[in-house]
Amino acid sequence: MDPQTWGFLGALGGTVVGASASIITTVINARNVSRNQNSLEIYKRQEIFREFQRDNYLKIQESTYRAYRLVSLLYVEDLQNLKNSGQWQQGILNAENSNELLFTVQNLTMYLERIQNEKVREEIRNLTGKMIRVSHTSDLKESNQLLAEIHLDISSAMKILGTELRNNYYSADVI
Repeated sequence: MDPQTWGFLGALGGTVVGASASIITTVINARNVSRNQNSLEIYKRQEIFREFQRDNYLKIQESTYRAYRLVSLLYVEDLQNLKNSGQWQQGILNAENSNELLFTVQNLTMYLERIQNEKVREEIRNLTGKMIRVSHTSDLKESNQLLAEIHLDISSAMKILGTELRNNYYSADVI
């Protein structure tokens, strides 16, 4: 074979190898871009979910404290009525506070259904149940006992909510 043929075959072989390398590089790059895009989409969905959870946990914290404050106000009104009438929970309570408590408990129930952690849901449901029962006790002693339990339970619930909030502010897979 003459040198021109060898030159032609070498150029042709080089072109094929170069083109093949370029095509393979493009395919590998496209796969990596696709994989990165999928990872980014998954991360975005996870971040949206974490943000949704954070917002609901914050609303649960606020609503829980608001309900506790309203229960305390209604309890003080019951004490005042007891002092005035001598009968436990027989007086008319401030309608605004009563309605606000019902509205707050309704919101709290709605927010609870939005969160993923069943333990937190159960903890807050139990706490809310105790708060509602304060206004339906048979005597002052029972109300005092419930308020003492609520005070302890609310501290525990806030610790759990705080932990959940912190868990939803950071992602272990990003670090």
